[in-house]
Amino acid sequence: MRLIVLRGDERRALSMCPNDDLRVAMQIMNETGRTLVLVVDGERLVGVLADGDIRRHLARGGSADESAMVAVNTTPITLPASETLPDVRAFMARRGLEYVPLVDDSKVAALCVLERAPRSTDLSAVIIAGGLGTRLSPLTDDCPKPLLPVGGKPILSHIMDHLREQGIHRFVLSVNHLANMIVDHYDDGSQWDCFIEYVHETQRLGTGGPLSLVDREALSDPFLCLNGDVLSDVDVGALYDTHVSRGWDATMVVRGYSYTVPYGVVQVQQDGRFVEVREKPVHTFQVNAGIYMLSKTVLDVVPENQFYDLPSMFADLRGAELDGGTYTHTGRWIDIGTTSEYNRAKAIFDEIGAG
Repeated sequence: MRLIVLRGDERRALSMCPNDDLRVAMQIMNETGRTLVLVVDGERLVGVLADGDIRRHLARGGSADESAMVAVNTTPITLPASETLPDVRAFMARRGLEYVPLVDDSKVAALCVLERAPRSTDLSAVIIAGGLGTRLSPLTDDCPKPLLPVGGKPILSHIMDHLREQGIHRFVLSVNHLANMIVDHYDDGSQWDCFIEYVHETQRLGTGGPLSLVDREALSDPFLCLNGDVLSDVDVGALYDTHVSRGWDATMVVRGYSYTVPYGVVQVQQDGRFVEVREKPVHTFQVNAGIYMLSKTVLDVVPENQFYDLPSMFADLRGAELDGGTYTHTGRWIDIGTTSEYNRAKAIFDEIGAG
């Protein structure tokens, strides 16, 4: 699923006045290909008019020449304009909503449309969940890291719930350390409203090596691949669109990371002459987020039964005449690799649960 946010003229193209008749709404729907029209008085939202509302009115013997107000829904579901887009997407997916207006003090700020992209809804996801989690010892001595609890449920459940909200229901889990605990917990996924297959690493294969164990027929093309210790609200639909529209074989999700030098940095000329001092400068880098959209073409690059990390694969793409790109994620992202990050994740999700 992909979330489209209509603002400005695009939103106004789907708007009509309360005094307009139903034919105006029908014409707007025909011209835009949408099935809902906003009824506004100036910028104030009066209600929404869906094609189903018009059909029901006509079935009752009503006329298309009547005012839109005879069929309008004056109490539509709306969300505040301040809501984050990932939260809007999740809300719409949970409620099965195709349209939701964003409002600010009763005024329409935007219209959100949750579209079912023809292929992205059939995406499968490979989750690399076989790491030893040694930096989280002793917590991971008797529990695999993906099953460590955060906000009342395992890390892996948060990951799969987020992906299911975006239409992904087919998962391949790569397991190794205490694999039986993960398999026993999730089984075939039926009780979690998804389908789960497993590949078992008999040796450490890194983040990319497990792809050599996956049955290609079990994967969509492209497919999502991500680490089983990363909590994020990445927009999978937007990632998919970027991957497909750019024609890339592999797309790496990246995010900004800033580092402040705790000292004054001195710039000098070659002969030692002083130029300037920059106090505690901030350097920003793009870092790998551990989330990837991959076409099946990249599977030929992955060596069989060898330790191989996905960043290495991106370096190897050019030699195979394949293209790689990046997608920037600016939302939530927590890499649970250390005790401090694990505690940070628990604090964040405990606060979300309390709210």
